[in-house]
Amino acid sequence: MTWLDALLLLLYLPICLGIGKAIVIGYKDNPLYKKWFMKGLWAKLLGCIGFCLVYTYYYDYGGDTRGYFNDAIKLINSLEHGTAVFFEVLLRNYQTSRPEVLNILYTMTYKAPMEFYTVNLSSIFIILGFGSYFSASLLIALFSYWGIWSMFLFFVKQKPKLEKEFAISILFIPSVVFWGSGLSKDTFILCFIGLFLYHLNHLLSGRFLHPWHTIVVLLTGFLIFKIKAYVLLSLFPAILLWKTLYLRNKIQVNFLRVLALPFLALFGLIAIIYSLNYLGTHDPKYSIDNFMSSAQSMQGWHYVEGENTSAEYGRGSSYSLGEYDSSTGGLLKVFPSAVNVTLFRPYLWEVAGAAMLAQALESLVFMILSLYIIFKLGPPRFYKAITNDSLILMCLVFAVLFAFAVGFSAYNFGALSRYKIPCMPFFLAGLLMAYRSYLPATKSTSKLAQKPTFSSYNSV
Repeated sequence: MTWLDALLLLLYLPICLGIGKAIVIGYKDNPLYKKWFMKGLWAKLLGCIGFCLVYTYYYDYGGDTRGYFNDAIKLINSLEHGTAVFFEVLLRNYQTSRPEVLNILYTMTYKAPMEFYTVNLSSIFIILGFGSYFSASLLIALFSYWGIWSMFLFFVKQKPKLEKEFAISILFIPSVVFWGSGLSKDTFILCFIGLFLYHLNHLLSGRFLHPWHTIVVLLTGFLIFKIKAYVLLSLFPAILLWKTLYLRNKIQVNFLRVLALPFLALFGLIAIIYSLNYLGTHDPKYSIDNFMSSAQSMQGWHYVEGENTSAEYGRGSSYSLGEYDSSTGGLLKVFPSAVNVTLFRPYLWEVAGAAMLAQALESLVFMILSLYIIFKLGPPRFYKAITNDSLILMCLVFAVLFAFAVGFSAYNFGALSRYKIPCMPFFLAGLLMAYRSYLPATKSTSKLAQKPTFSSYNSV
């Protein structure tokens, strides 16, 4: 961290807070903005600073975040050779006849297409941050808060009385604030998920031809697919269940409503299988076989006994799910273990460093809270809460599917702490909604009932 980095950090932090304050003033009649916006933004920006400091002084090898930053600098510097060279580097044209393009491309850290989008997006903020890693990261945190806030608004619109629960779930989970606020692929993904859900809900609520909502849904859906396709593959069935069960609940006749559930479940299953087959046919890297080979490649990279497992390389905290084969039965065998490792591990006795301790404490809180809610309600009522509320079902289906995908492929607690952040807000929100759905009427809930509905807030 140079003196220039420190100076730009001190300059850009109040600028970001000033922009946030201006947004709150613009929505001064909306109590959500007045109560939560700046609190969430402060958490986001402080999380970003912490992220930058950790990857500057603790993980001094730099990690992926420095790799993205260095590649983005090379992309920006390619402008010195002219716009033609810049666009060929931007599009990663390895077939070019220009030697200067190839010289730049082959010195870049990342060669995989899914990394290009993170590098290209980061370059915009690096330019605006005058080439400083710290100021660019602050701008990325400010931008990504747009998506986080949109996710918060989406949930509050569905259940206005639970704004406090959604604020805790979406704005203030420590690991999500920390790992989802710096210059990283996961920060952009979390932002795009929030924007995708918020604007898709507007489209599905009747604004089918609204150009802005359509553009945002298509653009963010495309970027999620290109950066981390399995995020979209986990989100798609969850959204499908949310909307189909919502339609089921509109059926007035109880007998028909009960019969509709298995038919809707079958329809959803067929749609998921068809979409996976279609995806694998048109892009083989997303076929089931290639998913297995990609996951096993990641497992081998992150879990190698006695090789590159020291903490200084970020791979000092490997785990294993045990032996399995690549059949459907093999996947089902490790499914519970993969979900468990994402949501509730590392356990305290698995801690191998200060960073892991924070992760283990948060996982312990999630486990205790989950068990408390399940046993407080009782398994039958907890199950009923999930199956009777399409939003709760959507949250938990996405969280579980995503937890399996990252738990099965990460094989390292350090990597897992970053990979899992998109599912944690959904998991906690689902748990708290289930708990509130059966919470006995008390003085506190009576106060909640007096709150204004979302329709009383200004539209966003």
